[in-house]
Amino acid sequence: MELNADRFAKDSWLSAFDPRVKLLCFLSLAVVIALLTGTEVLLLALAFVLSLAAVSRVPPSHLARGYAMAFPFIAAASLALLFTSGTGNALNMGLRVSASVLLLLVLVSSTPFMDVLWALRWFKLPSVLSDMIMFTYRFIFVILDESGRMRLARSSRGFRGGRSLLDGEAFKVLSNTIGMIFLRSYRRADRVYLALLSRGYDGRVRSLGGHRLRFRDAGMGLAFLIIGALALTQQMGWYVWW
Repeated sequence: MELNADRFAKDSWLSAFDPRVKLLCFLSLAVVIALLTGTEVLLLALAFVLSLAAVSRVPPSHLARGYAMAFPFIAAASLALLFTSGTGNALNMGLRVSASVLLLLVLVSSTPFMDVLWALRWFKLPSVLSDMIMFTYRFIFVILDESGRMRLARSSRGFRGGRSLLDGEAFKVLSNTIGMIFLRSYRRADRVYLALLSRGYDGRVRSLGGHRLRFRDAGMGLAFLIIGALALTQQMGWYVWW
């Protein structure tokens, strides 16, 4: 079954690149962006990220929804600096975090989740951590699936929802539903674990891999290196290019 977050990855132009190169390039640029403090250089970084988003073929609405989830935290951090350090620092904080969030959204939206995990394992991330990330991610969809089943069951029994959480009967039904969702999810996860054991699972998740480095991967690495170098040289005053 295709993972929900992978529905745009196959059609993305960036999916053709090696996941190891993509992971290294995107995370390295995110670190560089975190070090930037100048408005002009942050605008350059944001423009580059928006260009990546445009060519990635990931629907803008999908990226916008992801950004909207992070926007309250971006706004809170910017407002905190607005009242303590002035308008310039607040603007730079908003640009910095926005560029980083959009960059990571493009990465995860244009790369299949299992390819990201494979790349992390290749970079020697402990297998325990990578397996926990994978199982946690998949368990989110188990909970969502059980939630949908429970919602259908409530509707078939005539429950239409209360006027508010202050409605005692509605609050009781929803509380029982939440408890049953976690109980059913736990039982389903236990069945999944038994199925894994029956297929030879020994605590490690193995993948076939099969990715090879190509000339286009070198081109991506060079493009990110140039952007990062330009941003850092401008930031540190070694070279002014405008």
